[in-house]
Amino acid sequence: MKRTPSILSGIAAVIGLSLLTSPLPAQNDAAPAAPAPETKAAEAPAAKAEAAAEAPAPEAPALAETDVVLSVDGTKITVRDVRELFTARYGRQFEQMPAEQRAMIEPQIQQMVMNELISKTLLLNASDKEGFKATDEEIKKSMDEIAAAIPDGVPIEEYAASAGVSLDRIRLQIAEDTKVRKLYEKVTAEVTAPAEAEVKKYFDEHPEEFEQKATVDAAHILISTKDITEPAALAQKEKIAKELREELVAKKGENFAEMAGLHSDCPSKAQGGDLGEFEKGQMVPEFETAAFAQEVGAIGECVKTDFGYHIIKVNGKKEAKTLAFDEVKVKLTEDMLQQAKSSTMEGYVKGLRESAKIEQPGAPAAAPEAPKAPEAGEPAPKAEKAEAEKPL
Repeated sequence: MKRTPSILSGIAAVIGLSLLTSPLPAQNDAAPAAPAPETKAAEAPAAKAEAAAEAPAPEAPALAETDVVLSVDGTKITVRDVRELFTARYGRQFEQMPAEQRAMIEPQIQQMVMNELISKTLLLNASDKEGFKATDEEIKKSMDEIAAAIPDGVPIEEYAASAGVSLDRIRLQIAEDTKVRKLYEKVTAEVTAPAEAEVKKYFDEHPEEFEQKATVDAAHILISTKDITEPAALAQKEKIAKELREELVAKKGENFAEMAGLHSDCPSKAQGGDLGEFEKGQMVPEFETAAFAQEVGAIGECVKTDFGYHIIKVNGKKEAKTLAFDEVKVKLTEDMLQQAKSSTMEGYVKGLRESAKIEQPGAPAAAPEAPKAPEAGEPAPKAEKAEAEKPL
């Protein structure tokens, strides 16, 4: 069963200023701007029109980190907030995309970032009203868990810097997430696990979800050959990859995560080269063929792809099979419970958003409502006389 994504799971410099200057859709305090009146050709001489066409468009003023792009119930969302969320969610992937693809998905990314910030702000405000707080012990525990999860030998300060954030921002994010988690637990406290009959019914009605495909759980180290065409330079990259592999084989792969963090050219280096589980068809053919053929725990031969030279370590494999109900009952019950809780939380956030006052600085004020049309048979309201018509 597929889970509903969590509600909380430098953008101006990365994806342009349009995010920070265009009105957001569905704002409850800002009406769309009226179209500019047309200018008759006779009113603009040809010479002036040509001069205007040749004149360069004025540049948008630079935005400061503290400039406000949105206000949610009085809580300000700044350029910095947007930039940091974008960097955390999409920064590296976006930078690696071709320019055409960036332009195509930019509006969707803008919408997702702003919507997530609105939801996050609403939830933080609600958690504050409930009096929820994050204790120093809770923050320290989460920081220790992060430190334990990063590759061995990589200081947490270095890990944070590679992700483009400071330790203070990580602590702040932990505090905010802790408060929202406490709110989530309160809102969903009355949601109970489904009965076994309900779980079995779902299992019987969705057999395709329980066909387990063959998967490989692997990690890799990439020695990139991007933009390298000279044979000698390519040979040097291959030499580096083979020497790294020899060192890994000598230590039976025990230092794989550390070596990935130090030498890999893939963003997965931040996770010790871990790629997680993948099925056939998700990786480039050369990489996939090698990974599925490789024994668990072994360090494979260097594999050449269009990206460069890969050193692969397979951590586990799963064969294709149809899962029985008893194999999935516990997990499916938990998934259905989490789905029900997510639906409850989504309804809660929807209610917060419907009653929220969301404003965008610089957006035009809402137009006054038009007079209500009279019902059938109802007399039309009398128009007030203009001031000039009143007797002296």
